[in-house]
Amino acid sequence: MNVAFAGLTAAGKTTHARLLARELGYDYVSATEVMLEILRLDVAAGDAWFQRYDEIQAAREDGAADDELDRRLLELAASRQRTVFDTWALAWIAPDPIVRLWIESDPASRARKCLVSQTRTRLSLPACAALCREKDEHTRDSLHRRRGFDLFTDRDRYDLVLCNSHLIATADRACAQRGIATFAPVVHQAVIALLERPHPDELDRLTEVYLAEIIRIGRRVSCEPSDGGGRAMP
Repeated sequence: MNVAFAGLTAAGKTTHARLLARELGYDYVSATEVMLEILRLDVAAGDAWFQRYDEIQAAREDGAADDELDRRLLELAASRQRTVFDTWALAWIAPDPIVRLWIESDPASRARKCLVSQTRTRLSLPACAALCREKDEHTRDSLHRRRGFDLFTDRDRYDLVLCNSHLIATADRACAQRGIATFAPVVHQAVIALLERPHPDELDRLTEVYLAEIIRIGRRVSCEPSDGGGRAMP
């Protein structure tokens, strides 16, 4: 079975998708890398949104590149097993069986993660927050127009909704590394639980152990997830 990660900008989906793929011995597919291939842009995926943001958004304006991205990801998901996908829409558009995972992360924590993740650029914390907002709004509008779901509020499709907002309290690498180290085992255990289809008692146990991190597991809501602004969903 495959696993599809999703989340807003700088939620940590790329970091944890890569970690999980390595831990499980799965292949890894990055939607950003596929998009850059479609757009024929020679830039590393980790630097693309910092260095070529305006160029990428302009090239995606008519939706054709996004439609091609969805087509390629669906084709890959249908032809592969044991693959972790780092993507926006695949969790919504792919048919079963697939484990669908959303990482919930509030705006302040995502701005901090964006700041820490920079390699060549040096955006300020407010600039990182603005970049996350702009990118998320663009992606939300595109997915709502093309696929009919709201990236900020719709969580019904996900088997797992996990939260890491509280794990990176300051914008420095040491704190980020501690947050990643704390969150990675939660991701691993929750995904393994769904891959192995355990007794419901095991899902209850995981929810109790990781009360702050597990919002939903196995399509059971344990508390109110939040929208893109960190507010409780109605």
